[in-house]
This record gives sequence, C-alpha cells and structure tokens, in this order.
Amino acid sequence: MHYYFPGMIVGFILLQTAIVAPTLFKKLEIKDFGVVIRALWPKFFICLTVLGVASVIDLYFHENPNVIHYGIAGSTALLALTCYLIIPATNRATDEGNQKLFNILHKISVYLTVVILLANIGYLFV
Repeated sequence: MHYYFPGMIVGFILLQTAIVAPTLFKKLEIKDFGVVIRALWPKFFICLTVLGVASVIDLYFHENPNVIHYGIAGSTALLALTCYLIIPATNRATDEGNQKLFNILHKISVYLTVVILLANIGYLFV
C-alpha cells in the first residue's frame, strides 16, 4: 500500500502539468486563464501536501519503512507546502508588474514540483 500515495502524486502532477494547464492556456483568454490558474494552483499544492502527509502516515503503519521513503514522503509534503506558501507573493508580483520577482518565484515553484515528481518516481526504486 505504501506505493499508492507516491503513485498518486506522480499521476496528479503529470495530469496537472501535462494536460490541465496546457489545455487551459490554449482554450482560455489570458485574463480568464489567470483567474482559473489562481483558483486551481493553490488546490494543486494543498492536495500534494495532503498526499505527502498521507504517505508519511502510511509509512508509519508499514512493517519495514525505509528511511529514504520517509524522506521522500516528508519532503513531498514540505516542498508542496512551500510552493503553496509562495503563491501570494507570486500573484502580488504579477499584479504589480514585477516580472523579475515573478520569474524567480515561478521557477522556484516549477523546480520544487519537478523535485517532488522525480523523488516520487524514484520512490519505487529504493
């Protein structure tokens, strides 16, 4: 069962980044896209945080939990929470036209999401 949550995390990230976001970007006007993304992305990161915590809890009840699995599950929760917490600053940078700050915060969010994705893929091999 302890592979269930990392699998959900990987699937959820792939669905959101490879299907949902690009489709919205292609089908919505930029103003509408911004409104939808601002509503969707916080929920995305909260879900990843909850799945990371659920993975930690599941490991706790597992017979022989691996320390590396705990690290991946815990870092998933912490990194996703970090992404969630920088959303207001990212939105504020966009609203104020501070493209440099927006780019930095957006890159942080993207890189942390990629780390979460790769770590949870790697979960299977540890």
